[in-house]
Amino acid sequence: MNLSELIWPRLQTLTTQALKEQETGHQQDNTSIRAANWDVDTDAALEEARRLDDAESDRRKTADAKASLYLAAVTALAPVLASLLASIWSDKSTIGYSIVWLGIFLVATLYLFRAGIWAFETLKVSTSSRVDASDLASLWCKTDPKPELVEKLLLAVRHNHTGTHRKLSCIKMTHAFLLRAFLSFTLLLIVQVAWVPVCQLVALVITTIRCTC
Repeated sequence: MNLSELIWPRLQTLTTQALKEQETGHQQDNTSIRAANWDVDTDAALEEARRLDDAESDRRKTADAKASLYLAAVTALAPVLASLLASIWSDKSTIGYSIVWLGIFLVATLYLFRAGIWAFETLKVSTSSRVDASDLASLWCKTDPKPELVEKLLLAVRHNHTGTHRKLSCIKMTHAFLLRAFLSFTLLLIVQVAWVPVCQLVALVITTIRCTC
């Protein structure tokens, strides 16, 4: 991770070539699923297909739950940061202190705002695929519906991969920005508490050096 990524994380954007390769891989997976012989040990295949479908659904739910939690954290931190703004008018404020304090405050606010945007992006409604009631009704009109049910479940799981990966990427970005907002908030408190003692210590050291010279 370079310095710019450390200061301001970015979600890597796929190139046109990478998108084409991703789509090709999706089509190849779908072809493999349709070509597979699900008549062999169908019950085991159906159990695994259901497990994969449940796991994919759990991943989406986990991302949404984390996004909701992070939004609550953003909502809680925002008024705290706003209330700290009043301390800039305290008696200990100097030009140097004001510049440093406002700089860190601005950075923390930007991090917090971006974390909220990514959390909303995670919660944004996206298309997903599933085996619905009409699918089951049409399948059970056939003599042996289980093999085709396995196929439909696996196709739904594969179709949902892209949306789930997007949600997980968004929640990772939310976490990254919220972590930086928290660190900035902590630094803000440290500056607020330690500014006067540090300035006094520096002045004392300078005075001592001058007296020694």
